[in-house]
Amino acid sequence: MAAGSTIDARVTRTPIPSARRNDLDWIRVAAFGLLILYHVALVYAPYDWHVHSAHTFGWLHEALLLTNPWRLTLLFLVSGAALRLMTARRTPGRTLRDRAGRLLPPLIFGTLVLVPIQSWIEALDKGGFTGGFMDWLGHEFGPTGLSNGVPVNHLWFIVYIAVYSGVAVALMTRPALMARMEAWLVRATAGWRVLIVPIAWLMVIRIVLFPIFGITNRLTWDGYNHFLSLGAFLFGFLLVRQDSVWAGLERHRRAAALIALTALPIMMAQAAHPGGGAWLGVPRAVVFAIDQWAVMAAILGYGSRYLRRASGPALRYLVDATFTLYLAHQTVLVVAVWFIRPANLPAPLEALTLVGITFGVSLLIYEVVKRIGPIRPLWGLKPLPAPVERTPYARRRRLLIVGMAAPLLALAAVLVGVATYPGFDHARQYLSELGGASAPLPLIFNGGIFIAGLMCMAAGLGFGLAIHGLTGRWIVASLTAVVFILAGVGLSVSSLYPWPDPRHMAINLGLGIQLAPLLLLWGLWSHVDLRRLKIFLFITFVVMAILTVLTKHLVLPGTVNDANVGWWERAYAIILVGWVGVAAFVVERRLKTHAGRHNPED
Repeated sequence: MAAGSTIDARVTRTPIPSARRNDLDWIRVAAFGLLILYHVALVYAPYDWHVHSAHTFGWLHEALLLTNPWRLTLLFLVSGAALRLMTARRTPGRTLRDRAGRLLPPLIFGTLVLVPIQSWIEALDKGGFTGGFMDWLGHEFGPTGLSNGVPVNHLWFIVYIAVYSGVAVALMTRPALMARMEAWLVRATAGWRVLIVPIAWLMVIRIVLFPIFGITNRLTWDGYNHFLSLGAFLFGFLLVRQDSVWAGLERHRRAAALIALTALPIMMAQAAHPGGGAWLGVPRAVVFAIDQWAVMAAILGYGSRYLRRASGPALRYLVDATFTLYLAHQTVLVVAVWFIRPANLPAPLEALTLVGITFGVSLLIYEVVKRIGPIRPLWGLKPLPAPVERTPYARRRRLLIVGMAAPLLALAAVLVGVATYPGFDHARQYLSELGGASAPLPLIFNGGIFIAGLMCMAAGLGFGLAIHGLTGRWIVASLTAVVFILAGVGLSVSSLYPWPDPRHMAINLGLGIQLAPLLLLWGLWSHVDLRRLKIFLFITFVVMAILTVLTKHLVLPGTVNDANVGWWERAYAIILVGWVGVAAFVVERRLKTHAGRHNPED
């Protein structure tokens, strides 16, 4: 038997595992979530980041050390492990094609579309550019800009993963060499050495290479980072199947956690103290390396112990969404800072707003793009599989889901608009003033209402098609759709022309939506199993009618006055818009049930 075969038989003792490891998936999702929070923190940190808040906190210099030493290194390790699991039944050539198909389209798209938005805002913010976005594109991709290289910003991680994947595929073409490397690593990390050997490696490269290269995130001059990140990538790639290594990480997880908790305050003190860089920075490099691997070993050990079987819909959703969120989040964050900063919000409120917008908008982008087959690869998603059979009412239900989301978007636009409007008086001021000339950031409110108007039109089509699908009644279905479409047009147009522009009065087209509950009631009257929805629709119509009579001063004049008109408008707006989401949810569920008993064409 050949030497290579002997080693391979001894090292790979277990059958080929499944293509997924739940613990590594959880770690990857959590690490990317921390990355987004880390980038929000950089908005307030004393570092040269893309954009900054008006608030800066010096203590973040030390606080960011909570994740800074290990977060990206752990991601590279998990990425290498994931690649190895993916190659279980693939040839090197197939693996290379799959990785290129997954990584190159989002890299090109992000570089040409997402990153220029960030770099343009950064250039405006730092005073280096005064032109518009199209001017900036000409600058970035013209001779002057290209002479300095094309900025990839946060997409450098994809560049590195692509290159490191190429190195791993090259190893796959030499299975005997790869088996010897695995065997050596298994021996080198046996027992306590699973903690000691990686720490020693990290110490050496930190002491020797970091002073020379630092971390540049530029592929051609990033020696320390390559020894660190490529080393972690190959460590995960080579050892993910070795049960003895994972057993060692589980066995020493408590010790690793204790070491990490001891090293962290020392590392923070070294970073804060003026003498922390004494002795050529060697003591600081030693503590940094200890903390770096100790945290990673603890996370990997605890994850392997408790998360291997922790699967479910939430994990599957987040695993699929993570790449898209990574692509979108930094552009969303930079734009959000640019628009929100002029409001001079208190730092805690501003930070919470940025976190909410970054996660929320990134998730919204994922929810949209995952449904559009042609652009899925641009956002890091696999192409949609060929449909096996047509899903009944699929398009109608999707339109109704948009109807569920429309009130939430309108509410978010109002809440963010209020948060960025210091001194806004809910009792005396109309909501439309959030998009008027006196508002600090009218684009937030107007943009949200514009999109909500488009969503209202889509919901109207969904309601109309749903009524026809459930009852076959074209007249009431068409009337319902028309009322919603007119309301959506009114909302969108009014947001384009804020008050006192006379075109703002297009909002009156939206008043016809008061008839929509009656139309739905008419259309669904024959469905006895929708009794509660019909009661809800009737009550909604009655309440809106009462509020209309009062706010138009047709009865009880003086009840609505300048001192409280804002609260009356809020109540009217909540009912006028909120009922749509409730009705869309119930009708969508009814369509799903109906589809289970029939097989209609969509």
